Amino acid sequence: MPNRFLTEIKLENFQDHKDSTISLTNGINLIVGSSDAGKSAILRAVNFVFHNNLKGDSFIRHGSNECKVTLKFSDGVEVTRIKGNDTNSYQLKDSDGNQHSFPKVGTSVPEEIKKQLGQPPLDDKKRPISYADQMANLFLVDLSPSDLPRTLSELTGIQNLQNAAEALSKNARSFDRVIKEKNDKLQKLNADLENYAYVDKDLESIETIETKLLKINSEIESTNKARQFIIDNNKIVVEAKDLKKKIDLSSSIINLIPKFSKLEKLNEKLNLSKNYLKTYKVFANEFNSTKSEINKLKTFRSDSNLEKYNDLQGLISSNDEANNFLNLNDVNIKEQNSLIESIDQENNKIISYKKELKLLIEKLKVEGNWCDSCNRPLI
Repeated sequence: MPNRFLTEIKLENFQDHKDSTISLTNGINLIVGSSDAGKSAILRAVNFVFHNNLKGDSFIRHGSNECKVTLKFSDGVEVTRIKGNDTNSYQLKDSDGNQHSFPKVGTSVPEEIKKQLGQPPLDDKKRPISYADQMANLFLVDLSPSDLPRTLSELTGIQNLQNAAEALSKNARSFDRVIKEKNDKLQKLNADLENYAYVDKDLESIETIETKLLKINSEIESTNKARQFIIDNNKIVVEAKDLKKKIDLSSSIINLIPKFSKLEKLNEKLNLSKNYLKTYKVFANEFNSTKSEINKLKTFRSDSNLEKYNDLQGLISSNDEANNFLNLNDVNIKEQNSLIESIDQENNKIISYKKELKLLIEKLKVEGNWCDSCNRPLI
């Protein structure tokens, strides 16, 4: 806290001071007054705030319940010590204007208050080394030869440097031991590493083997792909052969189409023959009826009857020819029905083969084994 100093001391109900305010400036301040005017009370009040070392309540002004001492500093910090029948506290206003309260402090000084007061030092007897009572000996004169250097060190801060130097020396010795242990361990590790010098060569060999293994695995993968490709192609060849057989069968069926045309013409003739047969049946019925009459009239062979007889013989001959044609027509009808049944069967096969052919072509297209431009498998 450079250039920081007390600017004001305010005493309320402290010894003879009912309400006194002492303003101070930066540098040396001289307080002048008659005996029992309260000069020492001012120093005692400052000491009360800094060290909280006044016991009892004799310093509270007669007729009052509590006393209050406030110290104001040049950086805006205010520290107030309050002591009374029901109060024993510190009040703090920091440099930012924030208020802090420390109730029921007892005989100690809160650490935050010490920090704001600049950690005021004490001697080995817990007395303020920067303050002397009115009847005390001169400052530093009454100290023993052994206490004087320590007190001067505490005043000047040399003691802190000495403590730091001792701590650094202790730490240096500790670090030296640690460094020695680390160096010994490092030397041992280096010696152990020499026993594993072959590891680098083995590592190179392992890396070479791993490279070869990667190459072998790549070749195995390529071989498996080629093998699978051959298997797939063989399946396609088998399917293509089956397809070729079905196509050949379809071709043979297609060759039957001209026969279908002949069959249609034959069917037309057959229908015409059926019409003729119907007419012949009518004639045959008439002939049979006439023949019966002729048999009855054989005994009557007159010239007129003979002429009729000859006409009837012509009809009989025509009827016989019609019967022969009818028998031949029945044979043709049976052959036609058999051929139609055979054609229906072959037509059903053709429809089935066409469906299978269409499915196989779609499968070949999906697998990329069908040429759309030439309309055939890629085999």
